[in-house]
Amino acid sequence: MALISIRQRNKLATSFVLAPERYDPRRELDAGDAKTVILDDLVTAVREVVQPSADLGRCLVLDTSDAREGIVTARKKPIEGSEIGSAKKVVEPHDVIISRLRPYLRQVAFVDAEIPNSEGAILTCSTEFFVLRSPDKQSIAFLVPFLLSHQVQEVLAAAQEGGHHPRVNESTLLTLPVPVPFLDQREMISKTIDKSVELYRKAERGIDETVAAAESSFS
Repeated sequence: MALISIRQRNKLATSFVLAPERYDPRRELDAGDAKTVILDDLVTAVREVVQPSADLGRCLVLDTSDAREGIVTARKKPIEGSEIGSAKKVVEPHDVIISRLRPYLRQVAFVDAEIPNSEGAILTCSTEFFVLRSPDKQSIAFLVPFLLSHQVQEVLAAAQEGGHHPRVNESTLLTLPVPVPFLDQREMISKTIDKSVELYRKAERGIDETVAAAESSFS
């Protein structure tokens, strides 16, 4: 079924964007009768980047394949700052990252302080990620299940623009309405996410220990 959306000229996006997908009605998240707060009022979108340089020291680079279903799954080793290849965004523990490329892959993650091999390294990520940071001391881990919800995922899927590698633009993400009833539970949900990621890291360490034991049995 074809979708038709009619816009007056003064309602076009900045610079008179004519891409049909920019005006797809499925890009609008329906929160029903619930009061909402837009995402931009809850986070700071971090755009700080670093360029390849020997002065950076050791860097752990997160690619889009290193974030999945709320968790950073990277098992890589840090590299020297001169070897990062291209500009990377700066990431900190407690940030939330979400890929703007192929949202159907659910590349969303809470950045925890226990990522393997991250100790002593600068955390960076691909510029294909949006990096969200708390503007205050409150955890934003609760945004992980929000961004993974099927309602938000459907909006992000409809909001992809471009031909060869369609991407979601930042304004679509930052204007998502967060229902206040969900927001009221942010502390409890954030603690659940923290605990879940902690259990994941514990499982990683347990498997690593058994692998090390198996390797030592050959000596």
